Amino acid sequence: PTIGTTKALMEQVQASITEQQRTRQNEEVAAKHKELILSLEHQVHQLRLRETAWERTISELVARKDLLERRENAWTRTIGELMADIEMRNKREWWWEEMKSEMEGRIGGLSYHAVLEHYGPGPHRVSMIVDLDDTQHEVIIELAPVNLMPHSVHTFLSQLSEGYWTRGTPAIVMNPGHVLQACPHPCLETKAMGGSYPGDPYVDMRHAGLDTVSFQEYHPAYPHEKYTIGFAGRPHSGPEFYINLMNNTLDHGPKEAVLEKALGDEDDEEMDDTAMEPDPCFGKIISGFEVIDKISEGLTRGDLPDESKETMDDDEDEALSD
Repeated sequence: PTIGTTKALMEQVQASITEQQRTRQNEEVAAKHKELILSLEHQVHQLRLRETAWERTISELVARKDLLERRENAWTRTIGELMADIEMRNKREWWWEEMKSEMEGRIGGLSYHAVLEHYGPGPHRVSMIVDLDDTQHEVIIELAPVNLMPHSVHTFLSQLSEGYWTRGTPAIVMNPGHVLQACPHPCLETKAMGGSYPGDPYVDMRHAGLDTVSFQEYHPAYPHEKYTIGFAGRPHSGPEFYINLMNNTLDHGPKEAVLEKALGDEDDEEMDDTAMEPDPCFGKIISGFEVIDKISEGLTRGDLPDESKETMDDDEDEALSD
């Protein structure tokens, strides 16, 4: 009985130990399951957060895409409008050039017929008397063929026939070295200089519409070679003219070819149109070259200080008269 009792007790203890082990194992498994569940729940939560973030990001990207598409459409419209504006400006520029060329052609045609009617077909020659060293010298200018420079020839002949170059004492007033520039102003005869001339030929010519040419007429067959005559001034040349002391075609003729050769494609800045236009060359010296050369070696009023100009005597001025 004792042995049997002991055996039974041992079996009970063993069973109790086994149950306790099983319970601990179950608890450990349950704890691991709980920990795994919590980890999975955390991962699911993180995935949901990421999904939400991606949804926001996708929404933002879609919104940005829509914005970029709207901007692209706006730029497309803007570029289209600019291209249309450029095309319209090009058309207007073309129309303007066509109108300008047509108007210049009409002015040239009217001038051509006016020269033929009033002064004949030419050649037209002008005698210029120069007071130099107390002696009068004759310089003869032959004007350009009327079919080449009709407007400039008509303007100059009209100035002469109206007497604007015979009033007072017109003079050669500038000698910059490459030209001699003549001025119609009666600088020695005005009241300011103690004379009696009442008017101002510049004002009188302007009122008569003869102070400048209407456009910068030029013909490549009549360039600014030595001893030729050109109208001075911008934006429309006149009434002063100059005598070329050298070949000034590059400086006073058309500028496009010169600038293209000098600048090439390095300078895209748009040039002033008036700076690109040539001076009208409308005559040439055919007699009196030695007089022109002598004047070019001396001083003119433009070379003197202001006080010297005010006190200069008649015999110190190289004066012009017809």
